[in-house]
Amino acid sequence: MKIIRKIGAVYIAVLGLMAAPVIVKAQGIEFLHNLDEALAKAKAENKMVFIDFYTSWCGPCKMLSNEVFPQAKVGSYFNSQFINCKIQCDDKGVGVELGKKYQINAYPTLMFIDKNGAIVHSTAGAPSADGLIELAKTAANPERNLASLIKEWDAGNRKEEFVAKYFTALKKAYRGEKASADFANYFNELSANDKAKKSTFELVKTVGAVPFSPVFEYLETNRNAYAQSVGATEIDKYIADTYLWHLKGLVGNEPRPEFKAAMEKFKAKNYPYYDEYAMFYSVYETFDSKGSVDVNEYMRRGTAFLAKYGKNNDAYTLALTGLLGNCTGKKDEGIAGIKWMEDLLERNRDPRYLNTYFYILWRNYNLDKALLIGNEIRDNEVKAGKPTKTIEGQIEMVKGLKAKQKI
Repeated sequence: MKIIRKIGAVYIAVLGLMAAPVIVKAQGIEFLHNLDEALAKAKAENKMVFIDFYTSWCGPCKMLSNEVFPQAKVGSYFNSQFINCKIQCDDKGVGVELGKKYQINAYPTLMFIDKNGAIVHSTAGAPSADGLIELAKTAANPERNLASLIKEWDAGNRKEEFVAKYFTALKKAYRGEKASADFANYFNELSANDKAKKSTFELVKTVGAVPFSPVFEYLETNRNAYAQSVGATEIDKYIADTYLWHLKGLVGNEPRPEFKAAMEKFKAKNYPYYDEYAMFYSVYETFDSKGSVDVNEYMRRGTAFLAKYGKNNDAYTLALTGLLGNCTGKKDEGIAGIKWMEDLLERNRDPRYLNTYFYILWRNYNLDKALLIGNEIRDNEVKAGKPTKTIEGQIEMVKGLKAKQKI
């Protein structure tokens, strides 16, 4: 993501020819861009450091920088309470290394660290202005922040309410490895009755136990016990959905060696949806080892799959269309994706699906139709009381593309 664009009175403070660290000033948050400088300042002022870990390609990151960080009430709170720093994690330099050091796995990650660089609190996502301030208050509260929860866990608190709070906080912070390790130990210590409780099953969903792991294998083996506590439909859906997206993650945008091994294990389970999932993954096997795709073959396989199984799960169409949009950028180059989305919307015009439809339309230079859908999205946002700045910017972008076509 680029440095916050100019909004209102934005200026760069320059002291002499060599100003030490560059600070972006605005009515909103004042950011440093060097963590060492931020930590030194934090020690001098006895404050925590707030870090926005972002990338240049991250849409929610841009939304935060353009719409949330510049707000006066946000700046007033953060500039008085924290030293603020932005770290770009795709800069091919120090930002990449800091991302690895702090185990950043999602963008934007909003992190609070103490003056010595230890993590105090963290979450991922793009909150509203009020949500961001509330996040900061949680980080500053020694009884509510992530560091305090970890300390309480290490001290042995295993009360049900706290356990749920603890693992939810870890997942929100994208501390997946720690969540999985701590939950595995916790689960192993439970009795068979406690393992099968609905509350424990909810924890399994929160942590996200993956197929072939001991916890997930236990759920499969004891499916009947969970059918009694949460219902047969619920446990079966959880198992099926978890396999679907876990294996999709292994195939990625191109087959990986571990994918074949995982599929062999999955096939041995004899679930009735194996053929359906295998056909879904085969669409992605049109990518080569360098990440290039045969678009026509991708569309052919995608169309055949959706004709057979598309009505089973709306997410199939959304996933296939979104990726197709990434791989196209010419007039009607990925036109099959438009048809996929129109078929989906005909049977279920969920407003949440319109963004994917809008995307595949403009990526295929169906600009007039894209503008109609963009306006529909904007109208829906207005009715829901949500900000419209992002979609308005996208509409203007499409108008710009349309204007260039006429030149």
